[in-house]
Amino acid sequence: MISTLALAAALTGAQAVVESATPRDPDLTLAEEPLVRLGALDGPLEYIFGDVAGAVRMDDGSIVVVDEQSHNVRRYDADGRHMWTSGREGDGPGEYRGLRLLKDCPGAAITIFDWVLDRITELDADGNVVDTQALNSIGVNPYGEPACSTDGRLVFTPWPEDRRSVPERTVGEQWRWRVSLAYALGDSVTVLRSGIPGAERTRISRGSVMPSYWGRTMVFAVVGTGVWFGASDDYELQHLDWTGRVTRTARWAGPDLAVTEEQVDRYRDYLLTLDRYSDREGRRRFEREVWPERRAYLPERFPAYESLLALPDGSVWVKTHAWLAPGEELHLLDANGVWLRRLTMPGGSVLLDAGPDWVLLLQRDAFDVPSVALYELVETNR
Repeated sequence: MISTLALAAALTGAQAVVESATPRDPDLTLAEEPLVRLGALDGPLEYIFGDVAGAVRMDDGSIVVVDEQSHNVRRYDADGRHMWTSGREGDGPGEYRGLRLLKDCPGAAITIFDWVLDRITELDADGNVVDTQALNSIGVNPYGEPACSTDGRLVFTPWPEDRRSVPERTVGEQWRWRVSLAYALGDSVTVLRSGIPGAERTRISRGSVMPSYWGRTMVFAVVGTGVWFGASDDYELQHLDWTGRVTRTARWAGPDLAVTEEQVDRYRDYLLTLDRYSDREGRRRFEREVWPERRAYLPERFPAYESLLALPDGSVWVKTHAWLAPGEELHLLDANGVWLRRLTMPGGSVLLDAGPDWVLLLQRDAFDVPSVALYELVETNR
């Protein structure tokens, strides 16, 4: 059964607006060396990663990593020693086609979302399969990765409401999908909010649509009281309670969103490092065909952020857009939406998991070898 909450009901009641001009607490940066680094060029297979699709730090300090190339789930203790490996490619219980890790899901030590099979798999602390459920059996067909609430709700974005409007678009046109936020609890699905601006798309030919370069998208994070979400137009998030009512709006400052020629040049230089443009013919094709098209489709403003990560106390890390600055920048908002602090770190890292004073990152060395690194956060004067 699917019930949609009326938009009017979602907008009724008191709403707090929290505006932060500066962070309340000192800025943070990474410690000089990681506490733990997992990953190697060669050696035992359990320490070699092909395509890390996610990692989480458990309450006991151990780290769980999912690798899509090997279709493995692997667990390491707090000192980085391998504990066990579970999973392989396939369609049966304990087998996977696409791997994502979900956090804070009740009822299991580890929860896997298979984005190819649209299936949830629950594992115990030793990597044994506890339960498997096909999401279509409860009317859930997520567009993107779902998230858990601590009381058992599975929050997700259904497939875009207007995705069939593509043939109406002209070549070169940019637009945004319209999406919803919903949750499944037991065998029922409730839509919290509809008509949210979603992922930005560009029609590049009569038969081809692609994500817009530096395009905006809707992101969300689940906390105990509901869902924080935002359309990435500016440094603003809204909090929906479980009735679909907006209870808080958080606004804060961040890097300037205007796209500069320096950032465009940096993007162009990055593209030229790709292997397909390394020889003379590839460089010629880049200059003649690829770059003029890319440059024409670049926006005038960046998205404000690209992902959210909720913490158990209801606070949220906001990952700003990667191309805003040479380094990476994250902002921590408390459960009420107050801007607590800013984290800056070198560019090229992918945020996998975080706490108030640590981050778990996917990094690559000079030989492009992936590793998962746990860093403490330290205060910095800037």
